[in-house]
Amino acid sequence: MSTLLWSRAKENPWPGLALASLNLVVALSLVALSLLLGVTIALLAGVHAFVGGRSWVAPRALRRRSPAL
Repeated sequence: MSTLLWSRAKENPWPGLALASLNLVVALSLVALSLLLGVTIALLAGVHAFVGGRSWVAPRALRRRSPAL
């Protein structure tokens, strides 16, 4: 059976190449989308922290100026 498939692939390689190119385009699009989403979330978190009045996350006791710390 595999020799039959291999002989068909040797006759017309274009469908396989088209599918491989489509897979590559979809994979690169998903990678780009995930990078864009990560950068967007990081920027939104930075803006949220900046607008919130504190640039770093502190323990609750430290924020209340607890004498124990």
